[in-house]
Parts: sequence; C-alpha cells; structure tokens
Amino acid sequence: MRVLAAIDYWIMAIYAVACIILGLYYTKRASKNVDQFFLTGRSMPWWLIGASMAATNFSIDTPLAITKYVFTEGVGGVWFFWSSAISGMVATFFFAKMWRKAQVMTDAEIVERRYSGKPAAALRVFKGCYFGVLINCFVMGWVFLAVFKVLKGFTNIDPFWIIVGSAVAVTIYSLASGLYGVILTDFIQYGFCLFGSFALMYYSLKGAGGSEQLVATINGMFGENSGALSFVPSWDSASQIFKGVPMSAFLVYILVQWWSQKYSDGGGKHIQRMSAAKNEKHATLATFFFTIMNYAIQTWPWIIVALCALTIYGRDIADPEMTYVWMMAKWLPHGVLGIMLVSLIAAFMSTISTHINLGGSYMINDIYRRFLVKNASEKHYVRMSRVATILSLGIAILISLNMKSVGDSWKFIISFASGAGVTWVLRWFWWRINAWSEFSGMISSGIIAIYISIFHPEMGFGYKIMINVVLSAAVWLTVTFLTKPVDEKVLVAFVEKIQPGSPGWNYIYKKYGIKSGGFASRAIINTLVGILFFATFNFAIGGFLLTKYELATALGIIAVISGGFLLHRVSSESKIKPVEDHAKIQPEGAEYVIENP
Repeated sequence: MRVLAAIDYWIMAIYAVACIILGLYYTKRASKNVDQFFLTGRSMPWWLIGASMAATNFSIDTPLAITKYVFTEGVGGVWFFWSSAISGMVATFFFAKMWRKAQVMTDAEIVERRYSGKPAAALRVFKGCYFGVLINCFVMGWVFLAVFKVLKGFTNIDPFWIIVGSAVAVTIYSLASGLYGVILTDFIQYGFCLFGSFALMYYSLKGAGGSEQLVATINGMFGENSGALSFVPSWDSASQIFKGVPMSAFLVYILVQWWSQKYSDGGGKHIQRMSAAKNEKHATLATFFFTIMNYAIQTWPWIIVALCALTIYGRDIADPEMTYVWMMAKWLPHGVLGIMLVSLIAAFMSTISTHINLGGSYMINDIYRRFLVKNASEKHYVRMSRVATILSLGIAILISLNMKSVGDSWKFIISFASGAGVTWVLRWFWWRINAWSEFSGMISSGIIAIYISIFHPEMGFGYKIMINVVLSAAVWLTVTFLTKPVDEKVLVAFVEKIQPGSPGWNYIYKKYGIKSGGFASRAIINTLVGILFFATFNFAIGGFLLTKYELATALGIIAVISGGFLLHRVSSESKIKPVEDHAKIQPEGAEYVIENP
C-alpha cells in the first residue's frame, strides 16, 4: 500500500482549517434568521449557485460508481448517469423558474401551497421525514462509504479518524454559516475537484501512452467489437464482451428514469439553491450551468481513468470501484496526490455540508417550526437548526455502516422513489393531482422497490424501474380519482402565483378566467434544444478523447449551432419579472383569498 507523505497530510489539514475559517467569517450574517441560515436571504448569483450544485453532485462517491459502470458495461453503462441530464434540462427551463416563484425553503413546503386541508399538512410532515431523514441520510451514507474506500488505500491511520476530522470541519462551518458557508466553500471545493479529476486523467493517460494507445490497448485486449468504447447500446450485443446497458434499460433511462426518480422536479438540494438565487433568471442560468458541468465536462475524466484502469487490472476485480483509488496511488506524485485527495475530500465535504444543511431545513421548516413550536424567536429556530444538522449527520453515519457498494446504493434509492416521481412532476401541470396522489405514490413505490430487491435481486435495473412505475401508477391514479380534488381556492392561488401555462390547468383557467400564458410551450422547445446541445457537446468531448475525431467534429458543429440557437431564444424572450412583482404567498395555515374570480 502506498502511504501519504507529510506534504499530503499538510495540504489536507490546511484545506480543512481554511474551510472552517471561511465558515466562521459568515456566522453573524447567517444567524439573523432561518431564511438567512438556510437560503442566504435569497441573494446568490447564478455562477455561485451553479458551481455549488455541481460541487454537491460531484461528491466522492460519483467517480467510484462511474468506474464500476465502465468496468461492467463499458462506456455505454454511464447512460445511467447521463440520462439524468434530461431531468437537468427540464429543471432548467421548467422547474427553476417555478420553484423560485414559489418562494419556498424546501420541496416539502410546496405541498401546502398546492394542496389543501389536513391531507396537505400531513403530507408535509411525511415528506419532511421521507426526504429530510430517509432519502437525505441514505445519500450521505453512501458518501461516507466512498470516502472510507478512498482513504483506506493511502494511509496507515485508521480512515475513521480522518472521516471524523473532515465531518467535524464540515459540521463547524455548516453550523456556523448555514448555506452561506456551504455555497462559498462549495465554489472553492469545486475548483479542487475539477483540478484533481483532470490531473488524474492526465497522469493516467500518460501512463497508458496517450489516447490512441489507450484505444489500441483496449481493442487489443477485448476486441474492436467488445462494446467497451461504444457510446450507445447495440440491439445485437450478445457477442460483445461488454454488454453495455441493455437496449431495454437504455430506453428506460432516456424515456422514463429522468422523471421517475427522487429529483424528478428539480431535486431537494437543488430546490434549496434555486430558492436561494437572486431571481428566476439566476435560478435558470444556475441550473443550466450545473447540468453541463455535472453531466458532461466533469464526467469524462472519470471515464478515461476507468478505461486506463481496465488496461492495467482487467475485468476480474472483486470491487471495481477501488481501481479509481489504485490509479491515484499508481500514477500521482506526492503533492499532486495530496491535492487529489483534497479534491475528493472537498467533494465529500461539499456533499455532506449540503445534505446536513438540507436535512436540517426539512426538520425545522417542515416539522418543528410548522407543527411543534410555532411562535419562538428566530434565534431559537437557528439554534434548533444547528441541532437538526448534527442529528442528520449521526443518522447518516449509522446508515453507512450497513452499505457495501456505492453504485448499487445509487440504483436502489432511485428505484425506491421511481413510482412517485411522476406525481411530483404532474402536480405542477395537472390540477387533479392531490395530496393523496403523492402519499400513495411514495408508499407504494417504496414497498414495491423493497419487495423486488429482496425477492428478485437478479432482475435488471430497467425492468425494476418499469415494474415499479406501472404498479405505482395503478395505485396513485386509483387513489386520485377516489379522493376529493383540492380546494379550488388553493388551486387558483397556486396557478396565479406559479403561472405554469399547462393545458392540464384548463379547467381552472376557464372557470376563473385566468390567462394561461405561453410559458409551457416555450419551455418545451428550449428543453428539446437544450437536450440536443447537451448530447452533441457531451459526445463531442468523448469522441475527441477516444480519437473518434470525425464524429467529434460533426457533433461539435451541431453543438455550436444548437447552443447558438438556444442562446438566441433565451435572450430574445421577454425579460423575467422580478419575484417581488408576483402575488405574495400566504403564510402557512392562512386562508387563501381570491379577489374577483
């Protein structure tokens, strides 16, 4: 085992101290009230928000999971990750604006803006626990697992203590500065993350003899038709060594998975950042920036390192996720190794800081303040927010002790929420969705996912998703039509505030004489062009790195054209009104009043 040198430890220590100092600097500003603590007073620019989103999604677990997919399925296996870019583009042109207009702190809070009565209140508590505790802590759990895997290959010190030290540093600046410290440290951490991943790609390619030699070696080891370097799956993959993602699963990824998952309408941690943006325009730009950085630019270094590892270690590895760590130990010189470890620890700290802040926001905003202690001082709520973040961290550590694979955990948690995802999308676009739709969708989806995981573990991931989506839909659709619609006063207040412009609201538009606007139709076109831009830009990068130069050139030209067209459309649209111009949301529990319906 290669151990760290003194310079590597010093780099890691200096970085942790710097994060703490930065967090303490913003303590006073974040302590004013809960809105400042969890949402920065809604004052952040798009480039900081976008970098923070990307840093949080980078995480220490992501390169390990991508490495496993490349080892088992080839480059095409990364479609499990790439397909979420579709959700990113939908979030950019649909949900970023609507979430910012809603002026909520968490996605659980929106249920009392969208639904009515006791079912809405009960759903808010349930979702506060569902996202704030279960899903949120599960995500942190696999992040802890990933950092343990990385560190145990480099140090004679028990990795537990390094993890504890990093977690303490994260907790200090998160508790002190709230989302201010989280976003600003995210920006710095993301710079380290990008440097580290590109540095490892450079040294790995250098060790492999360059891109052309890497491609030649893989083709020599596995054959030119092995499927290892294929960007898209083949209908006839029976003869391929790397089966890639099956065509059935590929179709599920691009047609179903992006809307049937826990982040189908933007994502909890991203919603918090959208809400923290200066206005709707900044929320939109931030989400677009995140989508391109997260799913295209930062992904290819991981893929290239995984391919280089394939040429050294072969496919017969018990834990392919560890080969990413082995490549660091094999090729990086001391100093650079320290920076690389800092980049991964930065990714770990970025993700953990985001999720403990997010978990605290659910616990305080959607449970404690809303239902338990309603009239305390802002200082009391900030103090309890800090207690809630520590509680989230403790639960996550306990969950991590029972995990084995990052990649498998990813897929399980997506499957767990897949049946409910469509209800979270449709509530914005169809008036008939009610609180019971979401209740039944979440509960049935979780039960079905657990059943399949226990009794049919061999089932392909695509089939798991489809079965869950279909069976859950049968449940929540039945429940929707057997239960009462939402109070129309609430629906009118919601549609006037959000302005979704969807045909699914025609009943409300016509009955109350509300103009629908053209938001939905414009957003659909922008989303489709955005997806085209992402796909061509992403695979132009891949084509260049894997010496498919003609393909890279053709795709690059399409990317430039589609990107220019998208820029023209966005810039030519009418300016977005500031949030202050919209009707103000009534406080929780208040009666919604319709003037001149």
